[in-house]
Amino acid sequence: MSGPVLRVSGLDVTYRTKAGTFQALHDIDLELGPGEAIGIVGESGCGKSTLSSAMLRLLPPNGQVTAGSIRLCDQELLALSDAELRRVRGATIGMVFQDPLTSLNPAFRVSTQMVNALRAHIQNGRASSADLHRRAVRMLERVGIADADRRIEDYPHQFSGGMRQRIMIATVLLLQPKVLVCDEATSALDVTLQAQILELLRELCREQETALVVISHDIGVIAEMCDRVCVMDSGRVIESGSVADILTRPRRPYTRKLVASAPSRHHSRGIPARKDSTADERAVVVVDGLHTHFTTKPGIVDRLLRRTPRTIRAVDGVDLNVRHNETVGLVGESGSGKTTLGKALLNLGPVTGGDISFDGVSLGGLDRDGVRRMRRRMRMIFQECYGSLSPRMRVEQLLTEPYRIHDTPASDRYSVTELLGLVGLPAEQASKYPHQLSGGQARRVGIARALAVHPEFVVADEPTAGLDVSAAASVLNLLRDLRARLGLTLLIITHDLNLVGDIADRIAVMRNGKIVETGPATQVMDAPQHPYTKTLLDSVPDPWAAVSG
Repeated sequence: MSGPVLRVSGLDVTYRTKAGTFQALHDIDLELGPGEAIGIVGESGCGKSTLSSAMLRLLPPNGQVTAGSIRLCDQELLALSDAELRRVRGATIGMVFQDPLTSLNPAFRVSTQMVNALRAHIQNGRASSADLHRRAVRMLERVGIADADRRIEDYPHQFSGGMRQRIMIATVLLLQPKVLVCDEATSALDVTLQAQILELLRELCREQETALVVISHDIGVIAEMCDRVCVMDSGRVIESGSVADILTRPRRPYTRKLVASAPSRHHSRGIPARKDSTADERAVVVVDGLHTHFTTKPGIVDRLLRRTPRTIRAVDGVDLNVRHNETVGLVGESGSGKTTLGKALLNLGPVTGGDISFDGVSLGGLDRDGVRRMRRRMRMIFQECYGSLSPRMRVEQLLTEPYRIHDTPASDRYSVTELLGLVGLPAEQASKYPHQLSGGQARRVGIARALAVHPEFVVADEPTAGLDVSAAASVLNLLRDLRARLGLTLLIITHDLNLVGDIADRIAVMRNGKIVETGPATQVMDAPQHPYTKTLLDSVPDPWAAVSG
């Protein structure tokens, strides 16, 4: 078709709250042609996700478009009925949401959800369930799900966070929409799979002339994917232009700050240079020959076909020491066993074999009371920012709940305002529920809750996932300061090699349940020894390389 496939004109969005009305978007103009990709960047809370929700008319009940127009393929979306919208969503305009855990139904198998989504938009006759199932399996294979013909019968909770995101992307791509809105679509993916998904999205643009709206805090992803960039601040587009112009000649101070914070192996991102480690030689966490294996439960199809149960070796003979006051980065692809290992260290997951000790005490020998006492000293920042927060509790209740669980004396408690201040949130956020927070704000609430009881050892599972670059730098600075001030010991699980390169003393690289390389951070980043580590580093999006190339 000629002309723009998506045109947003003069868009205003307002939310009704108890304190009154709040205008989230101001006079947004956006135009996108077939096969074109535009990036939307900005800090958490600037209105990026509100804009993406408005494009599909998925605003919450208290949100309302108060002015403007959204035209999709010459159709005015704001004038469509609910029935007409159901036909348009998915088939004409699709969306990959930021949090896959809340986007997938935990009660249904992946196959049911993918096939039903495809069947809902089948035109020109019916397709057989077997054909739809085959198409779903092929798409899962394209997004990197191994053993897809079997894994498609699993439930969402049986996949890692990165795998769930790939399933969401595969489900949307099945419908071949004309416009695809990606709201932090690759933020939960490791760098190699991110590169694979970005290439898949580029193919979609070339083959089907699908238009892309890429909402991301990662300027490297924007630089690789997009033709143009819009910079948002406080609900307004303050600057727009080509990727090269925005990166090399930003006009606004806000844009210059974002660009300066962009992660790159070759540029500073606003985080002080890593000093020589202050860790002592005493190993506070010792992992000796750890194994965590899972045996799948056969479903109806498995029993009919007499399939034998599979054993998944999530952690397969890991040895690891973390010294007092040290920061260790644990990196690897999604599904490599990083999160399983992190949970096992805190006795939050099963251990098939081996031993874990903390401060000389074996966790395997503790009773229930002993485990509870130990968990006050060992805390975890969970990967799923919304999934780890109770939707029925306000932020204030979420932050003070650890004090009730551990009977913390009043003298040892932070106030709610102090906890929010630690992670850069205003005190007004205390009265909100998790669904009223942006992804970055929800992430920071989870970090504040983990820090509430003054832990000695913290496992941070993707602590900056979903955060814009300046907020991510702020969180890393916070973790660095807490380590120095409190003698904190950190294990940071991440797929962001730029992150561990900035903050870690040592890096351990994990693949298929095994640690394949460990060493000082500078050595692993600058002179990797294992071919897998070299592949990871080569896959990291670099905005400066994209512009110069």
